[in-house]
Amino acid sequence: MIEIHKLTLADALHVVSAMREEDRYAIKAALGPINDEVLAVNRFQTEGPAWSMVVGNEPVAIFGVSMHTAWSGVAWLISTHAMTGESWRKLIRHCRTVIANLDSGPAHRIEAHVMADWPGAVQFARRVGMEFEGTRHKAGRNGQDVQMWAIVRQ
Repeated sequence: MIEIHKLTLADALHVVSAMREEDRYAIKAALGPINDEVLAVNRFQTEGPAWSMVVGNEPVAIFGVSMHTAWSGVAWLISTHAMTGESWRKLIRHCRTVIANLDSGPAHRIEAHVMADWPGAVQFARRVGMEFEGTRHKAGRNGQDVQMWAIVRQ
């Protein structure tokens, strides 16, 4: 059974310690070297909504929207190799629901910062309904290009 619930610190610690290498690469590019426990606590303390996806009893993903202002947030996701096709589909549906609920609050923009050389992350942004806005060249710690994707409420 796949469940999505409010993010817990225990789930954040589990997922961060078991995250995929692609996730680790993107996080290091965006934040520099960061301790797993510090990252897990940081995600748990996100200003904005955050969730855990649990398959059976195992947390397989944590995700949310860091609200930097009342009107704009940055979507984030960390997952493990335990994600299945079914869990990815449920995650995408949940993200689409969150985005659809933008109309009920003050937020009018959710963006994602995606490593340009990670096709799976680009595909995920597209599948949840985000539109490509442009590339921030050499924005990563080691000169990686970072794509900007966003959904903007009209």
